[in-house]
Amino acid sequence: MKILKKINLGLVLTIIVVLAVVIYSINVEGQRKSSKEEIRKSCEEYIDLVDKYAVLPESAQVFGEDVKKVNLDDHFAEMEGKLKEVMISDSAASIENSILSDYVQRDLLNTTTFVTSYDKQIVKIKSYNFDGNQVTVSFEAKINIKQKYMDVNTETGESKERVKEDTIEGIRDTITLEKKDGKWKVVYSDLNFGDSELSNAM
Repeated sequence: MKILKKINLGLVLTIIVVLAVVIYSINVEGQRKSSKEEIRKSCEEYIDLVDKYAVLPESAQVFGEDVKKVNLDDHFAEMEGKLKEVMISDSAASIENSILSDYVQRDLLNTTTFVTSYDKQIVKIKSYNFDGNQVTVSFEAKINIKQKYMDVNTETGESKERVKEDTIEGIRDTITLEKKDGKWKVVYSDLNFGDSELSNAM
């Protein structure tokens, strides 16, 4: 009889533990599911920020060799300040600022063409991969790119400023976020902007 009581007690404890684990898992999954819209919004806000600062400021879009004399210190300082607002730490923001700065400065090498705007849109979320209090969002995106360039007539030597637009689809990106102080912050990202990737890692 004592053995039976011990078995019954062990069985009851096992059932309690299993139920606790199941309830915990259901609660966690429910919280994750309800967080997905908030996570997507944080990704979109981050993408909009990168779109804005991944191009030269309009005042710096000067055709000819004078573009190489442009000072972008204020632009990069403002960019880093904005990144600090949405990223998990100042060090992560500094790394991303450095990567974006290098990307933007490459536009100074081409004195006849400038990207005037990026507009990246998330087309479809492929997955939300949760790991503790972090989540990596994998998604498909498309990007609309606007450029202005000098069209030179080889016969007359005359030049005229023109604008062209292009849409690139099927871009695969990832952003990893972590919840801090009740808000999802970007830890690092791998963003493709058509011709190269903008990425950072802590």
